Amino acid sequence: MAGFSFLLNLEWNQDAVNAAISIVGFGLAPLLKKVAIEGGVTPWMVSLVSACGAVIVSVLILARLSPRKFSQLFDRRHFMPLLIIGIVATGIVTLLAAISLSTTTATNRSLFLSAYPAATLLFAHLILGERLRAQEYIAIAMLLVGLIVMNDSGTGLKFTQGFWLLVVTLPLIGLTDVYSKRLVSDVSPLVLATGRNLYGTVFIAAVALFVELGDQLSFGQTVALLVAGGCQGIAVWTLFRAFERSKASLVSSLVAASPFVTLSLEVTFLELTLTPVQWLGMFIVIAAAIWLAQTGRSESA
Repeated sequence: MAGFSFLLNLEWNQDAVNAAISIVGFGLAPLLKKVAIEGGVTPWMVSLVSACGAVIVSVLILARLSPRKFSQLFDRRHFMPLLIIGIVATGIVTLLAAISLSTTTATNRSLFLSAYPAATLLFAHLILGERLRAQEYIAIAMLLVGLIVMNDSGTGLKFTQGFWLLVVTLPLIGLTDVYSKRLVSDVSPLVLATGRNLYGTVFIAAVALFVELGDQLSFGQTVALLVAGGCQGIAVWTLFRAFERSKASLVSSLVAASPFVTLSLEVTFLELTLTPVQWLGMFIVIAAAIWLAQTGRSESA
C-alpha cells in the first residue's frame, strides 16, 4: 500500500523537488550579493559577476544534458523571445535588485519573491487565461500585506529607495514568468534558462561598458558572487522545469518560500534583527504562501 501511495504522489514529489531547489537557490543568492555589497563591491559589479556565474552553470548543465539543443539558443524563431526574457529578467531585474541591496536587506529583497505570484497572476489571467479561486486571491493579498509590514522600522513604516526599486521588478518578473510559460511548449526549460542567463549577461556587460564598476574584486568576493549566480541559474532552470508541469501562478507561489532561507542565513551571519511587527509580517507571508500552494494543489488534483 505504501509503495502504491508513493506512485500516486510521484508527480507531486517531482514538482516539490523542483520547487525546493528553486527555493534554496533564490534564497541563498541575495545573501551572497548583500555580503559583497557590504564589502564595498558596486551593484554593477555584483550584477555582472553573478550573471556570469549563472551563465557558466547553465551552459555546463546544457552541455552535459542536452548538447544538441545549443542551436535553439540562436534559432530565429526563439531568439527574440529569449532575448526579451534575458534582458528583462536577468538583465534589468538583476541590476535593480543589486542596486536595492545598498539600502535594504537581503531578506527584504528575497521577500519580494513572495509578491511575484500577484504579478504573475495578473499576466497569467491576461495572457494564459488562468483563473484563481477566491481564497487564492485572499492569499495573494496576504502576501502583499506581509511585504508591506516588513518595512516596519519600530516607529512606523519606512520605505527605502531599495523598496521602490524592488517594486519595479514585480511587473517585470510577472510578465517574463508568464512569457516563459508560453515558451516551454517549444523550448526545453534548460534552453530557456540558459538563454535567459546568456542574453541577460550580455545586456549587463554591454551596459557595464558605460558605468564605473569600482575596485577590483577579491578572490573570495569573486567566488561568492559566482556561487550566487550559479544558485540563481540552477533555481531558474528548476523553476522552468516546474512550469512544464504546473500552473505559472502555482509554481511562483511555491517559490515564495525562498525569503525564509534568506532570513535564516541573514539573521545568523549578518546579525539581522527584526521588529515584532516585521516578524508578524514574515508569519503572514509564510501562512499565505502555504495556503496558496495548498489551494493551488487541490485545484490541480
